[in-house]
Amino acid sequence: MIYSFACPAPCNREIKVDAHDTLDAVEKIILAGAISCRNSDSQCSCSQAQVDMSPIPQEQLRHIVSLCLQEECEASLRG
Repeated sequence: MIYSFACPAPCNREIKVDAHDTLDAVEKIILAGAISCRNSDSQCSCSQAQVDMSPIPQEQLRHIVSLCLQEECEASLRG
């Protein structure tokens, strides 16, 4: 299944992953850089992020990503 996630403003980066389920998708999306400007485990690579943004704990990051991700119909990606 294909899942997508759009980082919140000011970034608005879109990330798509192929995952087995929602939990797998959340982990893959975070590893791909979702909310990297707030992820304490990664270096901020987002040029849109404000410097003074404080890190969010890993569990809260997972929760935010899981609330915002969407499953996509694979047929719509081919067309």
